[in-house]
Amino acid sequence: MAASSIKNHKKTNKINDLSHCEAIPVKVDDEKLKRAIKAATNRVRKAVKSNDKDVLKTLHLRAKVADPLTDYENLRRLFSKLRKYFPQSARIEPSRIAPYLIPVAPDSLEEKLFKVARGYWSMPYSKGYGRRMRFLVMDAHHEALIGIIGLQSPSADLACRDQYLDVPRAQKLSVVNNTLDAYTVGATPTYAPLLAGKLVAGFLCSPRIRQEYWRTYGHRETTQLKQRIPQPLLAITTSSAFGRSSIYNRLRNAEGVLAKPLGFTQGFGSLHLEEVYPMMVQWLRQANKYVPAGFGNGPKVRWQNICNALVGLRLPMAHLSHGIKREVFLFELVNNLLDVCREGATPDPIAFDDEVWGQYWLDRWALPRVERNPEWHEFDAPGLLRCALNIRK
Repeated sequence: MAASSIKNHKKTNKINDLSHCEAIPVKVDDEKLKRAIKAATNRVRKAVKSNDKDVLKTLHLRAKVADPLTDYENLRRLFSKLRKYFPQSARIEPSRIAPYLIPVAPDSLEEKLFKVARGYWSMPYSKGYGRRMRFLVMDAHHEALIGIIGLQSPSADLACRDQYLDVPRAQKLSVVNNTLDAYTVGATPTYAPLLAGKLVAGFLCSPRIRQEYWRTYGHRETTQLKQRIPQPLLAITTSSAFGRSSIYNRLRNAEGVLAKPLGFTQGFGSLHLEEVYPMMVQWLRQANKYVPAGFGNGPKVRWQNICNALVGLRLPMAHLSHGIKREVFLFELVNNLLDVCREGATPDPIAFDDEVWGQYWLDRWALPRVERNPEWHEFDAPGLLRCALNIRK
């Protein structure tokens, strides 16, 4: 298989529009919606307090199932056509894995593979927002998908990141616009037993990402500041799904640490309210307070609608506090990040060789894992993916 591309397919399937879940004909009573919101908040807080990660994973999964962007029927069709890219782990010869990074183009085979692999995650589906880039980590020898990376514009406010960069407030947005956030990073079930999540995460430092960033956004302007997007890409942030991360912790190469831990988020969000969101939408429509998705309505329309519902129902914003504190990590893509951010120094890009990283991962994590656990491959990897895609609403 050529490392530059995978054979493109012309046909594509569109993900269902948000309206799929919005047309709820039954009138929603104020008190019924209030009770549903309070119950959802109490469930997640109880799970966080008891550190019950199984409950939290189920919560993510329910939010994913409730999300109309999760088109299981389409994903199952794609998987049946592309299952050769998701082989049994027993077919993999670890010492011959040859990873490489490839960008995802619209309406391509790569995009279909990304969607199928993303369906394996319990986290709700996301297309990302603002600047968006997606990548696959492929295995050239086995012609299989190792993992995926999804990048988007970062949050304007992230306390632990902002504290670390320590940039004056007037300059913060300009600096943040020079970074990205990784909203999806991970390995497929075929390669996950070999700790391939660490392999995929390390590829966030790949020059291929910086080159694709320049190619895609080098001549564009930011939406808010109407300024040309600065180059080069300085850093990438990401966060764990449940507390501390086994993928990013102690992630390093021969030169040093790749993922720098910055702290934890404060535990705010709407994840626990996703199941209730269709009721909120109907209630907002009844009250003429619904904000539809589309140009001019701003980002994070779901967040706007959830906040509008809480205000309209006279419920405290404390219902947005789910308590799931995610660990935040920073991948520095220039050697002098703080000097660039604080003093305007000329960026000095890091040296990172994709092939060297792939070999380092094999020697440091994959092959020792095989020695410690000879039975690493004795489970049905495609079956796990098939099971994840067979979830019904």
